[in-house]
Amino acid sequence: MKTTYVFILLLTFAGITFTSNLVSSQVKTYPAVKDLIQSKLYSVKVNNQDIWTERYVSNLDIGKLPDWFSEPYVRKPQEQHIASFSGSGRLKVSVMVDVTVANVRIRPVSRNIKPKIENNQITFNWEGPGQLVVEVNDLPPLYLFADPDEENKPFSDDPNVTWFGPGVHRPGYIEMKDNQTVYIAAGAVVYGGIRAMGASNLKVIGRGILDGNYEHRQMVQIEDSRNILFEGVTVRNGQGWTNTLINCRDVEYNYVKVLGFGPSSDGINPTGSQRVRITNCFLRNTDDCVAIKALNYDQPVKDIYVANNIMIGFAYADGVTIGFETNAESVSNVIVRDCDILLARGGSRVDGHSGFSIICDGPAVIHNILYENIRVEKSELKLFELNITDGTLYGVDPPGHIRDIILRNVEWFHEGPVIIHGFSENNLVQNVAFENCIVAGKPLKSIKSEYFNINEFTKNINVK
Repeated sequence: MKTTYVFILLLTFAGITFTSNLVSSQVKTYPAVKDLIQSKLYSVKVNNQDIWTERYVSNLDIGKLPDWFSEPYVRKPQEQHIASFSGSGRLKVSVMVDVTVANVRIRPVSRNIKPKIENNQITFNWEGPGQLVVEVNDLPPLYLFADPDEENKPFSDDPNVTWFGPGVHRPGYIEMKDNQTVYIAAGAVVYGGIRAMGASNLKVIGRGILDGNYEHRQMVQIEDSRNILFEGVTVRNGQGWTNTLINCRDVEYNYVKVLGFGPSSDGINPTGSQRVRITNCFLRNTDDCVAIKALNYDQPVKDIYVANNIMIGFAYADGVTIGFETNAESVSNVIVRDCDILLARGGSRVDGHSGFSIICDGPAVIHNILYENIRVEKSELKLFELNITDGTLYGVDPPGHIRDIILRNVEWFHEGPVIIHGFSENNLVQNVAFENCIVAGKPLKSIKSEYFNINEFTKNINVK
């Protein structure tokens, strides 16, 4: 009865309706930015309109990385090509490649898009808005970002609006106050970051780019604030965690693209925060894409909703992780739903990353967590992990607790271990249900499966 009650609670918080967008197609192109480099590898048309496409290469100073940091994926430049536009409904996409196309893959695989290939041209149909990754031969990937149309666009002369029109801007850090909007127009690149402390009613919106230029330690850091909206923008290239939300309430990220390239470049980190929604986003990060953390005992985490996102954990990363830092009294009511995790890989302090995981490295009770309708295309070391540590991996704390976890309709495209480790008889992982889960095309039928690695400090682990 208790589990049923929790599930209803989670659904109440998550109340959202996803509707199919079967409408006539609409495409709006974005202006080129003269400070950015145009791709010579890919030429993109959508509904016969040319889409300006950027060639972007990470600019972190590899020579300044610490000696202990040996991750090979970060110690070389990371290149991607990005075509952004506003597009909804049926979209006809044509991509010309500057080489002969031998093979192409369009991801997420769940979109079931079958391209046609003729010499160096790729064509396919797609329904926007949304995001896709186009992989051609062994070339750097092409990202297609089809944004929804802008609604309620602010006025440039509003005194509460910091407006960045098309072009290049270098404001440094923007300190946001109550009722302030930062608007970044399509065709604008803003080299800087966002800061806020104790503020309410904040918006960072538009279709342009906020770029840390690998100069800003944490690009977005908002503390003790409420009613926060990030919508439509691209946030990229900070030195540390890209979006850090500390003790915040009522936060929404929607159709945001987050790209990170250096050590510790987490995508979005709800830390000690409540009522956070991360939906329809694209997160490509060398460190965890979404990392839910609880740094302080008096800042419990609850009501986190992560849905309809695409995640690439490029170097040493989960798609979604709860932990490591779990020092609050509790972390509860977290839903991860309808997400595609394209990649998770690399080492960690618990011997490697997973597609998604809970690593309890502190005294928190982590409970009432639902993972539903998730697809993990590639996770190199582990499929999934529930792990209670001794509490000392990122601090000096006692161990905690993990209980009441549901995995429903989760598919891993390949084989690998599922790790479920409690710490002691007083620090158990308990009440975990796997429902209709698939590994490498086969139903997961029993905890006696070869995929499970379960230690003695667990209780009531079930497969249905």
